[in-house]
Amino acid sequence: MRVELTEMSKKNVGFLMEQKKTPRQIVEFLKEEAMVRSLGQVLRQVYEQTDLQKKLTEELIKITGEDQESIGRKVRNWLKDANMPKNREILFQICFALKTEEKEASKILAMASENTIHYRNPKELSYAYALRMGKSYEEAKKLSQCAECVIKQEEAKKKMPEESFLYTRQLEEEFSEIAGEEELMEFFKKHAQDFGTLHKTAHTEFCRMFQKLQQPESSLWEKEEKYSIEEVVQEYLRMNVPSTKKSGDFSTLQKVIKKYWPNNRSILNILNKKEDVSRKALLLLYLITEESEEEEWEETEESGDIRLEERVVKMNLLLDKCGMAYLDPCCPFDYLLLYAMKAEEEEFPSDRMSEVLGILFEETGRTEEKEKKDR
Repeated sequence: MRVELTEMSKKNVGFLMEQKKTPRQIVEFLKEEAMVRSLGQVLRQVYEQTDLQKKLTEELIKITGEDQESIGRKVRNWLKDANMPKNREILFQICFALKTEEKEASKILAMASENTIHYRNPKELSYAYALRMGKSYEEAKKLSQCAECVIKQEEAKKKMPEESFLYTRQLEEEFSEIAGEEELMEFFKKHAQDFGTLHKTAHTEFCRMFQKLQQPESSLWEKEEKYSIEEVVQEYLRMNVPSTKKSGDFSTLQKVIKKYWPNNRSILNILNKKEDVSRKALLLLYLITEESEEEEWEETEESGDIRLEERVVKMNLLLDKCGMAYLDPCCPFDYLLLYAMKAEEEEFPSDRMSEVLGILFEETGRTEEKEKKDR
């Protein structure tokens, strides 16, 4: 699986693929030179007219009913990347305001909330269909309500077939062929048992990998108690990222990396299906657990690049299976992952990731340690 690189991506990948870089060089590159994708930039790409701010403000006032001052302030902040929309509903409203295509909507969603359109979520499917057909936000909400009724009717029959084993990408492919509302409702009826707000395949993979950390194979034979969630998070997933909720002293880059970083509560919620699997948590678990299962390479000058390419293919296959966006060299977190996956034969990618994050957060890390001592 090969993902085509944009001009922005080529610059970032080029720096990574040149001579060996230290963790500090990678951090400095991200701070000073890297081409980083932002929401404002993506919005300007999908809407190429010069009146973006005016258009977005006017259309969102119609959609939300909020006053011009409130909407105008939000739009200005989004376009200059001062902050992000609070939830996916607002992101969809932005898509309808700009009359984006379905593919463009996925780019906007992925930029601001980690994941593209969720093709197991009936509400998001209704919105995606409405965007595809050039319908309004109000029409999309009505479609969503109809979809909910269809699914409830199937559930009420108590004769729903058992959940079929379908990857999210398979649902997406079938959904892509729908060109009428009657077809859409038949699709919801046919797959009523397959829908939900959680990425099911991602949850299965997440639990499989997390179990490896909770109870390693060696402890299975020794019948040791498995590690607690807190112990696993602290030992493997913290990776020098501060646990503090205060973000006032963080740089924009640090905030982007820290957003959605897994903690004790989010891990527990994911395991109990109270929260969807975040793309960031899934990728971190993969980086940690799959690194010991790789084949050995003969060390040459090109072996690091070959190793990286093979690891990227495997990671993108996992993301594809889970219906999530592929690795993006213009996303700071993904770029750090790419650097980690270029680890040499004697290194663990997770150790390299932890080292570069330690440098990125070294000042805030010392502050957090001081706060703990003061308490």
